[in-house]
Amino acid sequence: MWSGKSSARRQAIREDVAEAESHVWQAPQRFGQVFLLALVFFVVATAIIYYPGETIPYHVGDLAPFDLVSRISFTIDDPAATDMARAHARANAPAVLVPNRPTFERIQSQLLDLHADARNTRTFAALAPEIKARWPGLTPETLTWLHEVEAASYELKVRVLLTQMLPEIPTVDPNTAALVEARQSDRINLADRDAIEATMRTIDREHIVPLGLPQGPPRALLRAAVSQAFPQVMVEPIVGYLCKLDMPTYRYDAALTGQLEERAAKRVPPQGRIVLPSKPIVEAGKRITEETHNLLIAAQREYEHNLSHRQPLAWWLAKLGQAATVLVLTLAGVLYVTRMNSQLRALGAGWTLVSLLLLMLAVAKVTVSVWPNAVYLLGIAPTLLAAAIMIIAYHQRFALGMAALHGMLVTLALNQNFDFFLTLLTGVALLVFALKEIRTLGKLIVVGVVAGATLFISTWAIGMAHFLSLAWNFTLMPAGDLGPIASNALWAAGAGVAAGFLTLGLLPLIERVFKITSAMTLLGLCDANRPLLRRLATEAPGTFNHSLVLGTMAEAAATAIGANGLLCRVGAYYHDVGKLSKPQYFAENQAGGPNRHDKLSPAMSLLIIVGHVKDGIELAREYGLPWSVQQFIAQHHGTTLVEYFYNAARQRQQREMPLKGEMPPVSETEFRYPGPRPQTRETAILMVCDGVESMARAMPDHTPGRLETVVHQLVTKRLMDGQFSDCDLTLKDLATIEQSLVRTLAGVYHGRVAYPKPASPVMQTA
Repeated sequence: MWSGKSSARRQAIREDVAEAESHVWQAPQRFGQVFLLALVFFVVATAIIYYPGETIPYHVGDLAPFDLVSRISFTIDDPAATDMARAHARANAPAVLVPNRPTFERIQSQLLDLHADARNTRTFAALAPEIKARWPGLTPETLTWLHEVEAASYELKVRVLLTQMLPEIPTVDPNTAALVEARQSDRINLADRDAIEATMRTIDREHIVPLGLPQGPPRALLRAAVSQAFPQVMVEPIVGYLCKLDMPTYRYDAALTGQLEERAAKRVPPQGRIVLPSKPIVEAGKRITEETHNLLIAAQREYEHNLSHRQPLAWWLAKLGQAATVLVLTLAGVLYVTRMNSQLRALGAGWTLVSLLLLMLAVAKVTVSVWPNAVYLLGIAPTLLAAAIMIIAYHQRFALGMAALHGMLVTLALNQNFDFFLTLLTGVALLVFALKEIRTLGKLIVVGVVAGATLFISTWAIGMAHFLSLAWNFTLMPAGDLGPIASNALWAAGAGVAAGFLTLGLLPLIERVFKITSAMTLLGLCDANRPLLRRLATEAPGTFNHSLVLGTMAEAAATAIGANGLLCRVGAYYHDVGKLSKPQYFAENQAGGPNRHDKLSPAMSLLIIVGHVKDGIELAREYGLPWSVQQFIAQHHGTTLVEYFYNAARQRQQREMPLKGEMPPVSETEFRYPGPRPQTRETAILMVCDGVESMARAMPDHTPGRLETVVHQLVTKRLMDGQFSDCDLTLKDLATIEQSLVRTLAGVYHGRVAYPKPASPVMQTA
């Protein structure tokens, strides 16, 4: 065994391993890739943290733990007051009345007709009754004046009345009069509809004459207007005529009135309210409403703005502090990744990990900015989901460390306190230790529920600890109010449950992106009814039996050193599927029949034997085997020597030398498998088990001592051949693997009690 043994060769191997690990930092190309990953993560994470979100640690619905006051006085826009002032301006905007052209044309026509009718009538008694009815108050003196006045002078007076006097006293229908009366404005606008700006005039509302109200002040207004254009003898007839009009001279224009209303509203400046430091925005124990929450945010922004004027570098120093914190966490993450995870040390999945962490950070930041009251749900769930994915893709210890660093970034990005981070870390720890392996669909749901319950208890306990410890302090929330604690506890519980269900739904995508296979998928691949395994059992039963035994050996050995035993078992089941193309050319499927290689040259036999690796990979792709299982097919022989046919080729060359003369020696390189060498501990374990099982099957004696010798010889041979140089197997692991294989082989080839032979018939009858 390896324990207690040391040699120059093993010491050299240890030095090579140490040099390979330090090579991560010495190789310029590797360092450049690590630096690029770290730089991208730092820049994007800083940008996410700078994304504007909640600027205060209070949310709508919270109780103020103490009087929340502003440090400075400032004026804040008051939308409600602004809306009220603008509504008042709209109500005070004058109504717009536009001329009713047909009415003015009708008045002009009938006034001109009156002059013509009067000129054609000699006496007052000869006037037609309809003329007298149309012009009440018509007298003989009026008729005399109409006879005497010249037509041109009369037309001028009519024009003056219609263009200057009557527009000052518009007549409107009752509905328009009521609408104007209902407005708060005591003025109205008279406007030309086609040129509102040029012809708009404002008059008092009392100058309006509603139709059907000829008595009182309206009649006096009309009389005063008519008397300015006509002599007294014409006033009463014209006023009487106007009072009997059934058509308004002006009508209400809703569109123009609306334009004036909006113009008046726009002239009103935004209304504000003054917030003083002497008056609390929210008093202690009062619930924060949406209005007061906006005031708190405004107070914070005004304070920052004021501080930036007094100390111009304050804003930059704050941002620099945030960036420096992200830089420290980024460097810690780089050191942790390169030291704790061999896969990421090789940068094979570095970009995938960085993308995952940044995506979850962005999800937390954006969702909490949209829904700040659910910070314990939307802030914790993304980190729990990232932790679950890293458990599946890598291992528990790595997931715990990276999730803790991610939780610090989330806490910083969301401007939360230590209580939030402690709650988040509790959920991460529970999830990491409970979710070691996913063998059933219910496992994720159960773990999510348990994590949710743990988060609920943790949040409640932390909240109650503060609640009780500050019972004597005036700055604490009112005693007996557990609303915020219960709310946060429920949100945190929801985060645990959500993480479990999301991981379950994303499991196929996780396996594809990270090129891993979950235990649940591996268990499905173990089913002997899978099409490829069923073909193997039918067409190559010897290989199938060999694979089953190998699966038992590899799983036990992997479990002994802490590797993935289930993955080893599945890899063993499928590692030789390439033999399905030519099963009779492999010894385990010949069943004592003739060896087909006897008729082939060693070189041709080599092609067939080595070809089963390539054929196996093609079959694996055809049947959709995961990438992690395909690696067992490609690496289970590494670059080992096909010794049987190499020796056969050398012997054949020696026999042919007397006939063909000197020939170049057979190259050992030509008789090796193409590789690659095992890249993981699991594939290396399968390589050892494959060789050991073949050697043990050929042994006549299976005593523990002989098995131990055979196992040790093969492991030493593979080690000296450099087959373990690309994986993480240590000498201690190899010693543990040897012990496990010896125990497993002893169980496989255990002795049986010989059954007694039955007595012969002769003896029975005797």
